[in-house]
Parts: sequence; C-alpha cells; structure tokens
Amino acid sequence: MSEYTNIGSRISVSAIRDYLFAKKIEKGDSLVLNSADYEHLVEEIKKKSEPIEIPLNIFGVLIVKDKSGRVPTGKVQIVEDDKM
Repeated sequence: MSEYTNIGSRISVSAIRDYLFAKKIEKGDSLVLNSADYEHLVEEIKKKSEPIEIPLNIFGVLIVKDKSGRVPTGKVQIVEDDKM
C-alpha cells in the first residue's frame, strides 16, 4: 500500500526543500505529486524566472507528476530509487 504524506504546507519549491532536509530524503529517490500540485510548482518556477529542467529535480530528488491520479492534492508520495 502506498503512503501519502502531507509536507506541512502548500506544495512549493521552498516547502519541498524543507521537507527533503527534514526527512533526509536521499538523492536518487523521487517525490510524486498530484498533477495539480506539479503544475503549480512548474508555474512557481516560471514566475521566478528560474530555468526549468525537465525532469524536475531538487537536491538530486526527482519530482514526478502522478499519472495514476492516486496522490491526493497537497500530499506527496516518496518512491525510493530502487522502486521507480
């Protein structure tokens, strides 16, 4: 069974960075986001005029859009490197 985690605030680049540090998510792992949260994240990056690299990557952690529709809005799913 997949586990979905609330990262403590609205999904944003800074919230994801804080979450990665707090939970010690390792490089090579992935965070799966609800498609609406993923699109919001891309828009946030565009507004800050930061270069967007696809696939999205924060501190070596891949940020992935949920294509199954299972990840609830406002939550993330952690996928370890060997399970992707």
